Amino acid sequence: MHKMMVLARASEGKKAELARWYDERHIPDLLAVPGFISAERHDAVPIKAPDGLPNWDFLLIYEFEGDPMTALRNMGNVMGSEKMPRSDALDSTYTLSVVGISQGRRTAEV
Repeated sequence: MHKMMVLARASEGKKAELARWYDERHIPDLLAVPGFISAERHDAVPIKAPDGLPNWDFLLIYEFEGDPMTALRNMGNVMGSEKMPRSDALDSTYTLSVVGISQGRRTAEV
């Protein structure tokens, strides 16, 4: 299981519109991409950040499985198309995406 974390910022005055786009359009579109199996949207609340970083509005966490490069390539092939259109509510200048390639997983013993 691999994860992709995205920190996103809304265009000025468009936070509610961006939230709606993520919930109603982007997340369903992404979950239709082979390999992607879950998505979460959270309000981003900074706890500690170095000076100079933007204030992001949302933290998104996507889970995908299988060969990570294949899943990411599948996503890239549809991003910006009719299958996964972009939103002008997103200020993509400040988007930060990080992919975590799984090296194993442990859970707490109960």
